[in-house]
Amino acid sequence: GFCAYSERYVTPMDACEVEHFDPRKKNTADDDYWNWYAVHRRMNQLKMHKRIENYLPILSPYDPALATRIYYKHGQFEAAAQAAQNLIDFLGWNEPSLAQERAMHIQRKLNDFSRFFKDDLPGFIEYLRQDPTNFSYITALEAELGIAIALP
Repeated sequence: GFCAYSERYVTPMDACEVEHFDPRKKNTADDDYWNWYAVHRRMNQLKMHKRIENYLPILSPYDPALATRIYYKHGQFEAAAQAAQNLIDFLGWNEPSLAQERAMHIQRKLNDFSRFFKDDLPGFIEYLRQDPTNFSYITALEAELGIAIALP
């Protein structure tokens, strides 16, 4: 139920599209499940006019090492290597309007924690689990809280 690129929850009212990560594979034998992603229309539009050739080498979104090569710090995604930076740039993860929306969501969740849960981190995690929209931008949320939040 989350946009594969932005990590924002997809509500029934959102426009969601099936996106081909590598457009060069579209309508070829190499176009398969690993190249298809459900994404918010806005994320697809951010990428739509970019040529992947300008971002090579690029880290694959399903690379098992993704979490160790891209990290969230001070409101932005940062990379440990050029291929990871190319993925960030290609998908628009630090595009200003997305970064602002992500920061506002994180601030609301941090406010909820400090206002309603004080030092009750397990209670806060349970609160988050009650509504999937709370898990939007989970990479950023986990980084800001300094914990891993496993979905049930």
